[in-house]
This record gives sequence, C-alpha cells and structure tokens, in this order.
Amino acid sequence: MDQQKIMVQLVIVVIFICLSFSRASSSDIRRYSDLFIDCGALTQNNVSDQSIVKWQTDGQFIEKGENKLLPSNTVSIELTTLRFFPEGNKNCYKLPFYNSYRKYIFRATFYYGNYDGLSKPPSFGLEFNGKLWANVTTSTSEEPVIYELIYIIKKDEVEVCLVRTNEDDTPFISSLEAIIAYDAYNMMDNNTALYLHSRINYGANASVEKTMGYYEEHYQRFWKSKEMPNYLNIHAKTVPTGYISVENNPPWAVMAYAIQAHNLTDSLYLPVDFPSQTPLQAYFVFYFLDPLYRFYPNNLTSKVEIYIDNKKMGASVVPNGSLYYDMCRMVSLYPIQVSGSANVTIAPAEGSTLPPILNAMEVFSNIDLSKGGRMYDFPALSTVFLLLVGFLVL
Repeated sequence: MDQQKIMVQLVIVVIFICLSFSRASSSDIRRYSDLFIDCGALTQNNVSDQSIVKWQTDGQFIEKGENKLLPSNTVSIELTTLRFFPEGNKNCYKLPFYNSYRKYIFRATFYYGNYDGLSKPPSFGLEFNGKLWANVTTSTSEEPVIYELIYIIKKDEVEVCLVRTNEDDTPFISSLEAIIAYDAYNMMDNNTALYLHSRINYGANASVEKTMGYYEEHYQRFWKSKEMPNYLNIHAKTVPTGYISVENNPPWAVMAYAIQAHNLTDSLYLPVDFPSQTPLQAYFVFYFLDPLYRFYPNNLTSKVEIYIDNKKMGASVVPNGSLYYDMCRMVSLYPIQVSGSANVTIAPAEGSTLPPILNAMEVFSNIDLSKGGRMYDFPALSTVFLLLVGFLVL
C-alpha cells in the first residue's frame, strides 16, 4: 500500500510538470485575433502591407511543403505565391488564436496559375479540425477558387489540412484567412459551421468588386457582381465609403446596387443550385435598400415578401433613405430544408408603391462539427491520466 501511495504521488508530480510545461509552451506561441496568411511567401518583402490588413508569411504555421512564386500581374500580390505539398497525404496548418469561443470567418483561396507548367489544375480535399470542409477543384482561370466557412471555435487553436485524394494530384494553397465576426450571422448555432455557396451583389458590374478595401468590407468577403438582363439594374449616383452598421455589416459599395422588377405586380425569381442532391439545411441572407432613395417627393417604398420553393418565409420593407437610422434591412432565414436546388421569389407585398428590389443575397449550408474530438488535444495529460488509473488498479 505504501508503494502505491508513493507511485500516486509521483504521478501527481508528473501531472503538475506536464501542465506547467504545456502552459509554458502555449505561452511561447504567438497568437492572433485575425490572421491573413500569404502561403508560400518567403520573406515579408513578398507580402502586401495595407496598414490594416497585414499578410503573414506561413512558415510559423506549417513545417512541410514547398514554396513557389508565380510570375503573374493579374492577381493580388498575396496570390502570386503558393505552398504545394508533393509529399504526404495530409499536411496541416495550425492557427493559434488568443481566445476560444469566438465566431470566425475562415477563407481558403487557391490560384493555380499553372505554377507547375503542367496545365493540369489538381483536385484535393480541404479539412477543418479533421472534418471535411470542401472538395477543392482548382482551374486554369485567372479567377481564384475561394472556399469560406463560418464557425465558433471551441479551442484557441484550429487545424486546416490539405488532403491528397488522387495520387496524381498535388495539393496547394495560395492564402488562408481567419477573421473575427463580432456581429454577424447570429442565427447559426454553436456546433454548426456555415459553408458558403454564394454571395451575390445584384445589379453590380465586375468593376465594383475592385473598389472594396478593408474600410468598405470589414470581413474581407468577396461579393460576386451580377447584372440581371431580365430586371432593371439600378444603382446610386454616389457611393458612400465604409459599411452599414447592421448585422453582417454589408458594405455601402454592395448596397448601392440592386435589381428591381419592371412592374409593381412583378416578382424577382432567383434559382439557387446546391452541389449535392442530398437534403441539407440552408441559411439564406437577404439585403434590402432602395439605392435611388425615392422618398422625395412621393415617399415611394418597396415592400416585399420572400418565398422559397413557393413557401412564404419572410417579409421586409425596403428602406428608401427617408430615415437615417433605417438605411438597410437584412433578413436571415434558417434553417431552410433544401435538396439540390431552391427557388427564391421576391414578391410585392400589399401596400408597396415600388416594384420588388433586392441588393444582395448570401446562401450557406451547415456542416455539423459537434461530433469527434481527438486524443492529441491534450496528449500529455491524457497519457498521465491513463497511467494514474493503471497504478490505482494495480
């Protein structure tokens, strides 16, 4: 019995040492609130510095892979480098943060640029904390491929992995971002990640995408411009800078553009395609503002009803600029059951004096990250705990 007590005391000492070492090691790691990683950049000189958005080189976040510089002047500077992984089936970035239980927008960007001279853009897997985030399909296009995920992190470290799914394809990545979203997408729950399918700025042309910097788009989201030939594409005469202080902080550059039905009794019809026929839960976000500010002299106002697959899901007034504190309406709908596709209709509501108007729409689906958990989250403590149990049993 005395020998058992001595062994238990020794194990307790070992636990204390392991915890102290773990805390010391953790404190030595540089941690971040937001992260902008320029994958493959060798020195700070290759990283763009926009005073607010500072791109980090990626050597401190991953040990494996090879760097490559692309001779391209057609993309932003952080996409002119990449890290590719010719060895290993799974290579992971470890992202250290100051705090856990914060909502983050994670964004992985892939620009192939024929860096290997093969003209064969690869396909591979992208994982987030051991769960499938996306099946990445790159292309030879000058437009980068972007995958986005919104999630409330449960630890102060997140793992993003590139996974080889075909022996002939070599995974790579151009940039990786993690941005705190303080007042955004508030209907999502703690254990669900939102996977972005589309984020469209209706009525805008492609030139609008290049006008948004950090002060216009606080979360650095990419809004795909889309003019609609079947509707009126309308826009404000002048575009204010910055963003609107409502949930999700939509940029003024987005809200200054919209589509409008031709007639008061017409509706806007917007099909949404999902990559899988498997039933899933979708998260829709709609943004409304009359960019022509038709409150004077007749105080014209658009009032709309939102239908998804012919079911009324919501309604909204479209602000016309008459009230400075009511410049934008945002409507979120979640969870919406869909399978393969969804048909969105923005219809005129009773009392509307303008045809239906829509500025922008975001569409997400959820990914359940609640299950799982790994032994290596607490490796030293877990091992010592098992040893302690073993000694007590003996």
